Amino acid sequence: MMAALGTILFGLPLFAQNPTATGTINATLINKNGIALVFDTDPSGVTLGSSGTSAATLDYGVISAFGPLSPGVTRTSVTAANFTVRTAFDVQVIQGGLASTSYTLRAQLGSALPAGFSFKVDGVTLVNGPSSIQTNGTYNVDVPHNLDLTVATAAPGAGGPAVGTPLSTVINFQASAN
Repeated sequence: MMAALGTILFGLPLFAQNPTATGTINATLINKNGIALVFDTDPSGVTLGSSGTSAATLDYGVISAFGPLSPGVTRTSVTAANFTVRTAFDVQVIQGGLASTSYTLRAQLGSALPAGFSFKVDGVTLVNGPSSIQTNGTYNVDVPHNLDLTVATAAPGAGGPAVGTPLSTVINFQASAN
């Protein structure tokens, strides 16, 4: 019994010595290059839904040739044939691992617009194929752009849109490294 007690008393320091072990992991880092496109709210434009992401939304609110507009929306033109409203938004293209110093920005409509509507980005009319918006964009900064919506004032059936019909469309943007 004394031998068992001696083993217990002298054996405790052996377990309390905090044994350590070492090891090595061989890891390989594979750095992939690429770019990301992010939409940000411009201080002079409407507040974007999901600002800071690559899938933002923009709401002009209720528009007309005359009368008040939502904050951040301006009326740039009113003629007998149409009126145009505008808002600003920012695009930031982030790059990593590229030798490229600039990018080209293109935009296109996701589908055909209803009669009487047209969109422009920085004065470039959007169609169902890619249109070049900017050819020497600077990476990693917010670059402001204008989105114009022109609405024909002709009667429905004569080239104008149906009054009171909400417009919902997708505009696809693409940034390509130069």
